[in-house]
Amino acid sequence: MADLFTLEQLASYMQQDLDQASAELARALTTALIRAEVGAARYDALTDLSPFLPVALEVARRTLLNPAGIRSEQIDDYSVTYAAEVIGGPALTESERAQVLAAAGIRASGAFTIRPAGTPPARYCWRG
Repeated sequence: MADLFTLEQLASYMQQDLDQASAELARALTTALIRAEVGAARYDALTDLSPFLPVALEVARRTLLNPAGIRSEQIDDYSVTYAAEVIGGPALTESERAQVLAAAGIRASGAFTIRPAGTPPARYCWRG
């Protein structure tokens, strides 16, 4: 299975030095998430994984940013509160899921189609 990004790309994206074991784990978890979303057979058949890079780096960043899932922390007069999207384990947001599916060439299916406003085709006009 090909890597979605290098550890150097992740460190550069996060603008910090990373410990190799944690970065490799974040890469493996991110790859597993995206591969599962796309489907193993389809993912393994892809020759160009670069369309997944923006989502992959962001998921890995979130995974490494707050691994303990802390909502807020205070030490003396210093406090920090993490945004809701960095709490919890590695996961794809709905927006990221849509980006991954689009990058894999998978069309999102829906229960209905919305037609732009305007006059309907003549065969559907009901005239009384």
